[in-house]
Amino acid sequence: MRIGELFGGIGMRVLIVLGLTLAVTRSGGAEMITYPGPEGIQPSDQYAVEVVQGDQVQGSFVYATNAQWRSNRSKTTSWTTFSCSGPATVRVTKLKGGFSTCRVLPSSYRILPRIDGNSVVFDMDRPRKVSVEFDDDTTHPMLVFANPLEGSNPHPGDRGVMYFGPGVHDVGEALDIPSDTTVYLAGGAYVKGRLHSRNARNVRITGRGILSGENFKPGSEHLIRFRDVEDVVIEGITLVNSPHYNVWLDGSNHTVRNVKMIGWYFSTDGVSTGYRGLVEDCFFKVNDDAVKLYVSEMTVKDCVIWQMENGAPFQISWNMPSDNSGFHVSNIDVIRVEHQWDNKNEAVFDAIHGGRAHMSDYLFEDIRIENADWRLFYITIDQNEFADSSQGMGRISNLVFRNISSTGPMRRPSVIKGWDADHRVSNVLFENVTIGGRIISGPLEGNFLIDPNTTDNIRFVVTEPRQD
Repeated sequence: MRIGELFGGIGMRVLIVLGLTLAVTRSGGAEMITYPGPEGIQPSDQYAVEVVQGDQVQGSFVYATNAQWRSNRSKTTSWTTFSCSGPATVRVTKLKGGFSTCRVLPSSYRILPRIDGNSVVFDMDRPRKVSVEFDDDTTHPMLVFANPLEGSNPHPGDRGVMYFGPGVHDVGEALDIPSDTTVYLAGGAYVKGRLHSRNARNVRITGRGILSGENFKPGSEHLIRFRDVEDVVIEGITLVNSPHYNVWLDGSNHTVRNVKMIGWYFSTDGVSTGYRGLVEDCFFKVNDDAVKLYVSEMTVKDCVIWQMENGAPFQISWNMPSDNSGFHVSNIDVIRVEHQWDNKNEAVFDAIHGGRAHMSDYLFEDIRIENADWRLFYITIDQNEFADSSQGMGRISNLVFRNISSTGPMRRPSVIKGWDADHRVSNVLFENVTIGGRIISGPLEGNFLIDPNTTDNIRFVVTEPRQD
């Protein structure tokens, strides 16, 4: 059924989508859309959310997912998702217990919540993805996902469209997607299952709905797994309860945009793309590497990362067998890193390269890290249990870390170390790296351990700090 307008006017409109209502508000040229809660999905018992534009107020359904691993620090995570253009005001009401303080992360957004009884109210200048935290307690965090408005949407019955309207759907073990297909998850859709594809071209997975892996055992197949595919776009949806990786795409020319991920188990990595991949405007709350920078010409920008107790926000290499180069990561907010063990993969920027590849030409710039106190850098060439070192060891070279700020302090030293004289970490520039408000001008000042026998040309540069 096509979306039909029931009520018009300058203020609020109500739309019917497959029998369920969307609330649409227009005010002063801005527009806001909230989505129905799927029948059979219980709302969060921790929070309620309203969204305001002008004099129009709309409730936004609050989902919840429970912790799935014994070491998870959060016991639940609640989230709401809506779409808007222009500014919006959000009211989050805490349903259990009182509170004294609240903050909205990332801090770089400079969002100042106003306490009103058992609620907080805050303004967003545009669609953003934020964490609302009460009394610095992340036992039951609340995430707000404000999406940009969608463009032209497909309709049920359109050729080449797999359409999931509002409500709960179960696709079984996996939904196989052929070439030239759009999978559309409408706002209010809650789809249980996995999405797979092989040897396909021109596939789109879009919408404002939810894809959940809750029916699968931990460590089973990835939530979205595409093999040998070209030109894939994944945009707008929310992924929860993944049993393994959230998104793994082989092939080339892929875009992952405005995708929100909440995973609990170890190995619930965020995104790995193929050649010339783009990851932008995404939110990660995952329990393994958020972004895997493995295949050449990958761009990652404008994202927010909450790294749980396992893995790294930025994984440079776990044992790649073939040469890769040309990576650009920019304008990222790492809002929390929950590392607590002295594992080699527990650093904000990490490489444990046991493969034979030469991994090179990485540019990280304008990255802000807060609520992280374990280790900042761990860039190494090292044999490990996941590597086939019989094929020979590799190299890492030409890394630039520019305008990196971390609130710190860090409890573990940063490590830069190669394997031997022929398999080195070379040409690494740290430019305007700040820890605890102090720009690091050398390894001692930043608590860096750099192996002189297996590294070369590791430099620290302080230029004029950029004014935000």
